[in-house]
Amino acid sequence: MKSNKKHFAYYDIASQADNVKTFEGKRYDVRGIWAVDRHGTTEKLASIYYRIRTVKDDQFRTIAKRKNPMSELKPVK
Repeated sequence: MKSNKKHFAYYDIASQADNVKTFEGKRYDVRGIWAVDRHGTTEKLASIYYRIRTVKDDQFRTIAKRKNPMSELKPVK
């Protein structure tokens, strides 16, 4: 995925992502503005945005990453 964007925003995740993984190792399926964990617990995507480490699309390709919790979420080329 080529992009000139400097960061991957919340709305990019909501529209393009299939699942995300946090720095704590939790995985969530993305359903619009909701993140659903494997137990069915839902959280608003906005509430976990800064904990997200990796964003994947529906073909399990990484489309965005964050190196550490203090950095921006960047699109992967």
